[in-house]
Amino acid sequence: MDRLPVVTTALAALLACTSCEERSAPPAERVNAVKAAKPKGPSLGAFCDSTPKTPTRFAYPKLAGMSPTHPPGAWRWINVWATWCKPCVEEMPRLQKWQADLSRDGRKVKLLFLSIDENEQDVAAFRAKHPDLAEGPRVADPKELAEWYRSVGLDEGAPVPIHIWVDPEGLVRCVRAGGVRDKDYASVEQVIASAQP
Repeated sequence: MDRLPVVTTALAALLACTSCEERSAPPAERVNAVKAAKPKGPSLGAFCDSTPKTPTRFAYPKLAGMSPTHPPGAWRWINVWATWCKPCVEEMPRLQKWQADLSRDGRKVKLLFLSIDENEQDVAAFRAKHPDLAEGPRVADPKELAEWYRSVGLDEGAPVPIHIWVDPEGLVRCVRAGGVRDKDYASVEQVIASAQP
């Protein structure tokens, strides 16, 4: 009798039996994971480029044109912009709408457009094309911007647009270099709520 078919059959039966055995549970993981809590809202640390630990008193650079006024008890939202800055121009209507929305919700916010254009003629031509946008002052000497940027917590070469939120006490609470998009409205609300009494 040939043994090969018998050995092959026995081996096949043995393999079939071992594959039918009940498998034990997988080995325990070596690391126990803990689920992190989801943040409740937008992070001011991610939204603001500068949030002073000890808030500093806000001061404008030397201005040309109108002198800004602020209602008592209101936040100031200073938008630093230029006529040649496409993102600045694109976001201006959005900022005005957000100011109206915040006011409607009972938050006093004064939005101020602060131009860094070198000459008044550029700003006047821009305003003639965009009469629906609020007027604002212009920085008297753009060469002095580097020092002013540092005073609000930014690098001297910070890009425009720049947003500065100043609380009703006159303290800088948040500075952002770069534009804001529709998704940032909740962050703006949080900035203003961060120092509410």
